[in-house]
Amino acid sequence: MDNTPTEQHDTLLTENPRELCTNCGKKMAKKGKYCPHCGQERFDGRVTFRDLSKKFLQKLTNLDNKMLRMMWHLLIPARVTKDYFSGKIKQYPHPFQFFFVVTFFCVLVFSKTVDTSSIIQINVNTNEGEVNLKSADAPQQFKDQKNSNLFFQMERYVFGREILGAYDSLPASQRSPALKVSLDSILQKTNGRWVSRIDSMLKEGKSKDTIDLPLINRQFRIAVKDIVEHTPDEITEIYGFKDWSSKILLKQGIRSIQDPSDLVSAYIGSFSWTILALIFVMSFCLSLFYWPQKRYFVEHFVLLMHLHSGVFLMLTFILVFNYFLPLKEYWGIVMGGVSIFALLTMKWYYGQNWFWTGFKWFWFLLFYMLGFAILFVIGLLVVFTIF
Repeated sequence: MDNTPTEQHDTLLTENPRELCTNCGKKMAKKGKYCPHCGQERFDGRVTFRDLSKKFLQKLTNLDNKMLRMMWHLLIPARVTKDYFSGKIKQYPHPFQFFFVVTFFCVLVFSKTVDTSSIIQINVNTNEGEVNLKSADAPQQFKDQKNSNLFFQMERYVFGREILGAYDSLPASQRSPALKVSLDSILQKTNGRWVSRIDSMLKEGKSKDTIDLPLINRQFRIAVKDIVEHTPDEITEIYGFKDWSSKILLKQGIRSIQDPSDLVSAYIGSFSWTILALIFVMSFCLSLFYWPQKRYFVEHFVLLMHLHSGVFLMLTFILVFNYFLPLKEYWGIVMGGVSIFALLTMKWYYGQNWFWTGFKWFWFLLFYMLGFAILFVIGLLVVFTIF
């Protein structure tokens, strides 16, 4: 007996089931090259090198076009944000993506072009007067990065003290004036310039072999010799610190002396997260300033992300320029230009008159500097705790 049309249709469906997409698992269209659900091309398990290269070039070219367009348009205040909220979303990379990319390169260029060790250096008082370790006028021996490190100075100081102690422990018959003069001459030649650096850190009336470490709300007095010869963990055991806060503060304080560049690098590495937190806080500020416009919070947030991305992009190029041609006193002009750029961004995006825009811009900068100072300290404390 012949099957009915319904039975024939069911038989065809059973014998020829619809092809499933290898990406999302849903049914493919009967005709067509791409999945109607996820857009992936039909896949038969084979990938040619030509197809692989073609897809790579397409993605690379598309990304480059978006990046270049973003970089160029960010130099025009509020241009990218206005385009973004007018519906031109696909023309630009995601705001988060571009922010972290440009921040990464800005921090990288900063770490490569700026001597971060100078952040933790102080002037040295010598018999030739006060000398800045990074000054162009400093003697050549002060320009050695290793010699300008505080911990290295302390090592030389302790070494000199040990030499004098060894001399004092010699039998009287071996301690001659000529030998003492020779030792003093050698120590003066190799270590004399650094003694005043260590002495300048020691308060009058206290032991010459101890140093005060003021850390937040605590102050620790540690022997210079212990800092040189022991690890931070060993020092906390030697001095008998038991509570967690004291041990953490003391350990990180000593580590910041023994290897200060790591502390600076750790904070620079967390800089993008500090700025992101600042953007979040300042978005609330803009929400209050422009409350009558009834804008969504995300508009202010994206605007500030684009603003910071543009500023970091410009700073990256300026840092490269500064590496070859130092700006010196012209950095004030750069910072002034950044604040004017923020003013123009607020004016062109929110569209208020110059009086109210200038008024809100002034308070925005004030709150921004305050917020940056607070978050800077918080970020430093976090890095200082886990460093």
